Amino acid sequence: MPRFQSIKDWSPGYINATPSHLDIMAECIACGETRPFSRDSLPPGMQHAEVRDVERRLKCASCGAKAGKLLFGNYLEED
Repeated sequence: MPRFQSIKDWSPGYINATPSHLDIMAECIACGETRPFSRDSLPPGMQHAEVRDVERRLKCASCGAKAGKLLFGNYLEED
């Protein structure tokens, strides 16, 4: 399985400004669960929102906490 490598301390500011070649991972700060995040899952009103506004709305499917963080990066191929 490929490993996700995030770009340290980088945010595009607005979710629609994220380059299409970058992958997005949602991380729960409370429990550490990570899951792939799809831009297509956002409602139409949030497609041009600031990243921090999207993060405020994230709810962890594992623990229920509203402590989400979006990570931007790429998947690395395993050797």
